[in-house]
Amino acid sequence: MSSIEKSIDVNVPVHTAYNQWTQFESFPQFMEGIEEVQQLDNKRLHWRAQIGGKQKEWDAEIVEQQPDKRVAWRSLGGAPNDGVVTFQPIDANRTQVTLALDYAPEGFLENVGDALGFVSGRVQGDLERFKQFIESRGAETGAWRGEIHEGQATSGGKSGKATSAQSSSAPSMGTNQMGTNQAARGANVRDQGEAVLPVIEEDIDVGKRQVETGGVRVHTKIQERPVEEQVNLREERVNVERRPVDRPVSDANAAFKEQSFEVTEMAEEPVVRKQARVIEEVVINKDVQDRTETVRDTVRRQDVHVHEQGTEGMERAVGATGYEAYDADYRNHFQTTAANSGYTYDQYAPIYRYGYTLANDSRYQNRDWATIEADARTRWEERNPGTWNEFKDSVHYAWDRARNRA
Repeated sequence: MSSIEKSIDVNVPVHTAYNQWTQFESFPQFMEGIEEVQQLDNKRLHWRAQIGGKQKEWDAEIVEQQPDKRVAWRSLGGAPNDGVVTFQPIDANRTQVTLALDYAPEGFLENVGDALGFVSGRVQGDLERFKQFIESRGAETGAWRGEIHEGQATSGGKSGKATSAQSSSAPSMGTNQMGTNQAARGANVRDQGEAVLPVIEEDIDVGKRQVETGGVRVHTKIQERPVEEQVNLREERVNVERRPVDRPVSDANAAFKEQSFEVTEMAEEPVVRKQARVIEEVVINKDVQDRTETVRDTVRRQDVHVHEQGTEGMERAVGATGYEAYDADYRNHFQTTAANSGYTYDQYAPIYRYGYTLANDSRYQNRDWATIEADARTRWEERNPGTWNEFKDSVHYAWDRARNRA
């Protein structure tokens, strides 16, 4: 589990800051990557977000809610994602908002992003955008003043929108020395007259899932067909015939006695006997084949360039710190060694980022490549099996450059 805690001071009363935070369905307006929040009831929320280039959905439960003080929640599925936001009044018109998160990154790109502090930067950015959102309005869009203790809601009701009086009293966002065009271009304007433009880069994490592509349904069916056979049958009939005769009886005494005898008639009839025989078998099995598919996609990067006034055709990159300081060098190395590999630089960037991360890992300080390569390979292969030999040279180069050895 990783933990993050960030704070920011907002120039609104504590009840305004708290009331706005209870309007969870407005979070996509200031939280990076959050696409939708559905409030299922007073305690349960359904989240949908883009994280590490993948869409994720999960449910969360509010376990504690104290008006003007704190809101705590926990995830009900997926990777653990628990947190609490607290509200501390500084004076009548200012509030300190503190957001603390406990989370478990999933997959290679999320773990790399965690190691490089991307999540920490995102949380700080979310608080700054919340500050701008509520200060620009001056009033909350709604409020839920109920309480939740140990997962049980005790009182209060929900208001999904601000009243007309609140809406009409919200001041418009003022101008400053930098002018008004920054808001249209996505800049965050701070109280001191500074305009902050984010440098944004997408990562990609390719996984796999099972999908149904077809199949067969087999069932048995009984059919009847008429059959015909011929058989010869024998039948007996007894005939009784009287014929007139005239001859003397040789022994009259013997002739005159009673006698009887029977003659039986016999006939044949057909007898049918049926015998079931297996004449064919239908065998069902699966032919399983493994295949390797190359996934090619693009990831976007929003960079910031400043055009010097009065110097036509010249520009310079701003904010080149940390990994960004080596980006141009890594791009040149890619063009020299891997431009014909079938990948774009944006697809190749996580390889250089992994080498940069190794160089800044305290476990590998004051060690050369030969002593860390086995460990680096093991960590890489855990998430990208069978690809180390293809990409190790680029990882080594990024590691060398980050340690100023190339």
